[in-house]
Amino acid sequence: MALFIRKATCIPVTPLVQIKRFRGKINIQRPKPPHFAKAKFIELTRPWFLSKKYGKSPMELCSNLTDPRKDKQEERNIFQEIIAQDLHQRLKTSKLVVFCHYNPMTTDQQFSARVSFHKLKMYFKQYGKKTLELAVKGTPYEVLLDFYVSHNMTIFSPEPEIKKLLQVLKKFPQLILLAGIYENRLLSKEDLVKYSKIPNIQAAQSELVHTLNTAGSQLVSSLNRHQTTLVSRLEQRASQLEDNKS
Repeated sequence: MALFIRKATCIPVTPLVQIKRFRGKINIQRPKPPHFAKAKFIELTRPWFLSKKYGKSPMELCSNLTDPRKDKQEERNIFQEIIAQDLHQRLKTSKLVVFCHYNPMTTDQQFSARVSFHKLKMYFKQYGKKTLELAVKGTPYEVLLDFYVSHNMTIFSPEPEIKKLLQVLKKFPQLILLAGIYENRLLSKEDLVKYSKIPNIQAAQSELVHTLNTAGSQLVSSLNRHQTTLVSRLEQRASQLEDNKS
């Protein structure tokens, strides 16, 4: 009996507790403002730092006065320098260099243009203005930078086949002829068309020989004209005298 009384009095009783939040859920996006004493303590203990703009004049604060890109050093592009050296070498060795404005073309049209120029042993290539600047800076070809304002194509020819080149350009209206270099001279479009109408060296030489022969024969005939006239008249007088004697 005493054992049962002891167990009944010594067993702890745990009450049933259910936790329930008062006044609904907490709004995280719009929290409730703290108590005045807590808010004052938070404001006093908030860390503060000096602004980067502190003590600077309005001129120093204006970010448009300085261009950060000017202070940035450009990285050296080895591949671009190699292309620029190849371009400079082609400008020196090619007997004819033509510059064309490049309008949009399809891939098939570009391939056809490259094949057409390749059949004439011409090199058809597009270069950027930065590459051209590396190639012609400080050389007599520096004036070419004025042509590279937009998209351009350059055509190199080992022989001065101006007439054949113009015939190929007529097939591709997207390539507009601007100028060219022939015998180290910068020629306009009109000059190139004029040069294309000049015959080749063999025809020009034969025409020159014919002109020289014609001039020589005319000179000989002019010098012998008086002598020939005198001889003919003397022969006529001699024949008249013979007729009178008979």
